[in-house]
Amino acid sequence: MSAGRPRPDSRPVRRRRGATRWIVLALALSAAGLSLANRPAPRGSAYWRRFYSSRRYFDPVALQLSPHGRWLYVAGEGRNEVLQIDTRTRRVTGALAVGRRPKGLALSPGGRWLYVANTWSNSVSVIDTRTWRVARTLHVGWGPEGLATDRTGRYLYTANTLGNDISVVRLATGREVSRLPAGHFPAFTARLRGGWIAVTDLLAQLGAPEQPPVDQLSLVDTATRQVARRIMVPGAIQMRQIAQVSLPHADCLLIPFLQPHNLVPLLVLRRDWYAANGLAVVELHRHAPPRVREVMLDGVNRAYANGYGAVVAPHTPWALVTASGVDRVSILNIRRLLRLLRSPAQADLARNLADASHFIVRRLPTGRDPTGVVASPDGHYAYIANRADDTISVIDLHGLRSDGLIRLGRMRAPTEVRRGQQLFFDADYAQGRELACATCHPDEGFEDGLLWSFEVPHLGQDIVINKTLRAIRGTGPFKWNGLNPNLATQDGPRTATYIFRSQGFSPRQVRDLVAFVRSLRLPPNPYRAPDGRLTPAQARGRAIFFRSRTNTGAIIPEDDRCYRCHAPLTHYTSRVLMNVGTATRFDNTRAFKVPSLEGIYMRPPYLHNGEARTLEEIWTKFNPHNRHGFTSDMNKQQLNDLVQFLKTL
Repeated sequence: MSAGRPRPDSRPVRRRRGATRWIVLALALSAAGLSLANRPAPRGSAYWRRFYSSRRYFDPVALQLSPHGRWLYVAGEGRNEVLQIDTRTRRVTGALAVGRRPKGLALSPGGRWLYVANTWSNSVSVIDTRTWRVARTLHVGWGPEGLATDRTGRYLYTANTLGNDISVVRLATGREVSRLPAGHFPAFTARLRGGWIAVTDLLAQLGAPEQPPVDQLSLVDTATRQVARRIMVPGAIQMRQIAQVSLPHADCLLIPFLQPHNLVPLLVLRRDWYAANGLAVVELHRHAPPRVREVMLDGVNRAYANGYGAVVAPHTPWALVTASGVDRVSILNIRRLLRLLRSPAQADLARNLADASHFIVRRLPTGRDPTGVVASPDGHYAYIANRADDTISVIDLHGLRSDGLIRLGRMRAPTEVRRGQQLFFDADYAQGRELACATCHPDEGFEDGLLWSFEVPHLGQDIVINKTLRAIRGTGPFKWNGLNPNLATQDGPRTATYIFRSQGFSPRQVRDLVAFVRSLRLPPNPYRAPDGRLTPAQARGRAIFFRSRTNTGAIIPEDDRCYRCHAPLTHYTSRVLMNVGTATRFDNTRAFKVPSLEGIYMRPPYLHNGEARTLEEIWTKFNPHNRHGFTSDMNKQQLNDLVQFLKTL
């Protein structure tokens, strides 16, 4: 063979060397916490064309930072995607499709796996952060939102909002091994240093309707995988994201909450607020009872409505709490806060608005509807998800100042529904900026489960339970007394006069808000089979719902038949007022508008005054004279079957 002719194996040798160089590079990047998959996609690629051409809003709600702070992960419930952002360049570098309505994120202890709670898919997507691919999907309880792993990364815990429980998943097998009972609508979780998983409830405990609300914090012991403590927070609802402060002898949790003043007629509250916004401070001791204190975050002349996100910035004295109703983040000095709590002179911090000035050092503007917040591991930056304008606010914690926005996708003129969404979360239109529509209808149009006295200035009169806004299109007239003929009246003059105590919205804004409310939908019903088939019990319940004769064969009067008042063709409501014998001496009217039964399984308590805690109590306890349907002849099995059918609606 001549010297000028290449050897037959020269090319394979060069390929092996090239492959070796790539392997070495990949290992080096992996050791640095990076990966080749994390490199930004080329501008103009198919990924970027798809990302920027989407007409759906992203609606970011939850954030997570990689252990080294290089990558920011964002869950967008509007587009069913998770984004990856390079915190150095502040650019979106990747997007992955996951399940429906992703609302929670958690990282494994080493940062290799990103867990995404898909609230409307009852599942968790597991993303490999090195390859940026969905590795597998885990099936959990109904409506998962908050999630966290234990310290070893062997088990995953999800807070299931619709199931009112906590799923425990063994990650080695990907199977759910148990479900733990939680409170009412558990939604947020955090892994604590002492081997606990903390879970907060969005809604109050189901108790006596005339008593102040009580919210619950559940603590799961990861050693036994059981709920070890249930801590009650009196006078509070809507506890959300959990921040953690490490003390010498205890762990301290900071949790934003809402304090409603719902037991006093609203017309009496002319110089007071309908709701206050506070921070629950929970000190946890391993061998001693926990201690719960409450402080207000509102100012003397201005409220900071709808506290949502909370985080403690490492290596700093700062904690951050977002207020989604006023587009602000409050920066708290933790040392001053703890000093105030230990002061013997401060007996009732939960009612003292002036105390916020002692520990809040700065209020900074954010984007619209700020929700989740995270802080970088070095304590230099904080990132805030702004749901209603598809941006991430960056806060410089060294200078305590805003440091710009990260835009998620193409900015365009907001649609009518988008403008209505922004109004729904905006408290600027209420007196004192004390509340927004979302205050009483959290989780995008749900209900707070509380009783309110809106328009009667007499103590104890006409107290009715709040109703959901989801899937109310075509169910008018509105209110329990049916006095509002349409949503424009409901969201316009009535809201301005009785709730906001202001000029309210302009005619155009009312149209936008109505468009948003009409767009709200119920989540997929977990009691309904995907193919629409009924179980034997549900089928028997359906026959009872549509029956016209009693068990003895006697004809049931038409007005006493279930389907007459709850007509299927009009969303299971006849849209008229009916007297079914549930009025009490505290009501100025005997007849109430027939409510829709769609999604009834997720809306306890029941009846206009919330007296029935379960569907069964409607007929076993509050229908003694067969005025709310003819039910006295039904046996226990028939009642159970009827309830099973109603839950499918």
